[in-house]
Amino acid sequence: MSEVQQTHEVNFEVIESLDDFFYSDKFIALAVGPVGSTKTTAGIMKILHHASQMAPCKDGKRRSRAIWVRNTREQLRDTSIPDFMKWIPDGVMGSFLKTEYKFVISIGDIECEVLFRGLDDANDVRRLLSLQASFFIFDEFREIHPDIFNAAQGRLGRYPDKMMNGVGCVDDDGKSNAHLWGMTNPPDQDTFWEDLLSEPPENTHVTIQPSGLSPEADWTQFLPDDYYDNLAQGKSEDWIDVYIHAQFGKSLSGQPVFKSFDRSNHVVKHEIKPMASDQPILIGVDAGLTPAAVIGQVAYDGRLVVYDALISDGMGALRFVRERLKPLLANKFPGRSTLVIIDPAAFQRVQTDERTVADIYKAEGFLVKPAKTNSIAARLTAVDKYLTRVVDGKYGLAIDPDSANSLIQALAGKYRYKINTKGVKDEKPEKSHPWSDIADAFQYMCLHADGGEVFGSFMNDASNRREVVKVSAGGWT
Repeated sequence: MSEVQQTHEVNFEVIESLDDFFYSDKFIALAVGPVGSTKTTAGIMKILHHASQMAPCKDGKRRSRAIWVRNTREQLRDTSIPDFMKWIPDGVMGSFLKTEYKFVISIGDIECEVLFRGLDDANDVRRLLSLQASFFIFDEFREIHPDIFNAAQGRLGRYPDKMMNGVGCVDDDGKSNAHLWGMTNPPDQDTFWEDLLSEPPENTHVTIQPSGLSPEADWTQFLPDDYYDNLAQGKSEDWIDVYIHAQFGKSLSGQPVFKSFDRSNHVVKHEIKPMASDQPILIGVDAGLTPAAVIGQVAYDGRLVVYDALISDGMGALRFVRERLKPLLANKFPGRSTLVIIDPAAFQRVQTDERTVADIYKAEGFLVKPAKTNSIAARLTAVDKYLTRVVDGKYGLAIDPDSANSLIQALAGKYRYKINTKGVKDEKPEKSHPWSDIADAFQYMCLHADGGEVFGSFMNDASNRREVVKVSAGGWT
């Protein structure tokens, strides 16, 4: 929910897409979005937000120290500092000490030093060793070396110390007020930053804003008319994906299999509750050495809803069923009928075991059916059908943002075609654990869910496809 922060001449409204980032009290908060989406502005005003919460020192002043980081002093001089002083002007809300690259905010009982520092690579880590800080802000953090990011965390919470206020770097309630936050355009896949954003630790909040061309882009009123339409002219598809659609940059390792996947359209904003329906819970299963499963359901209108995605490491089929799959079903879908759709190869016996993988699932009480085909062309087309389908103005695929995170990562580019040294793409997707495992499981589910429309015809008939219209997937809550 948006609020207005007012300090003297500042009237700053937090847009809804950055609300969670702005008010996050986690140790680390990161925001990713298109160019021009007010990320930097939110990062600036977040300084005031946390500085105003610092426990006062003995003289009543709420003292804090923030370190604002970019790669170079030139970037600080040309972009970060002008942006900062647009909202916190010199001589009005404090004083800028140009030779020290330091701004001292002074508003009421708030006194916050903001030190602007250019830190480029791992060699600059030593420059952090003597710093005592309350907050760290990483502007365009995808360009910051991970060693600097990790080292900065050790300097937080050191100011103010207990000699200054008796309690240290805490808020009025005694809760830690040490924070690191950052803003950026999307990083490339297969980087430290993409891994952190895709699977954040418990102490880290991540906000990924929608595409600038999405109806949910709630900052466009601050931009020139047709800003993103004009910006896209003459740009490559990869550039548009990163700077307008807020998608991770293409990996140098390969090409994503599902280019139609759009996180802002196919991933809903909140947890999806199981539907009250007579339709069985579908479980797409990859029966390889590292089992994976995707749990979903076909809605009344034919849309496919994905509730969960499970991956494994170092466990066979029986252990996967008993330790991962059945407990999830019992807790989340008690009493619901299920149908396991599995790789046809799972019905084949091996010399070392009389039972097939399908037999294991049956023995555990599941109704099991083989997928209609193992043809990779048919499987990929079945997935594309749901990615491109629109039903009554709603996208044909809705994925839970948290419980199905591994599937989201696979669709977003972890599941890909390998590119050889000559730049030629392989004909089949790369077999890479766990991304190909979870993608295979999803393909089997889609083959069954489409009712056989794709099987036997590996290409969708454009004349039978509904018109694709950009709409919000936020209706699934």
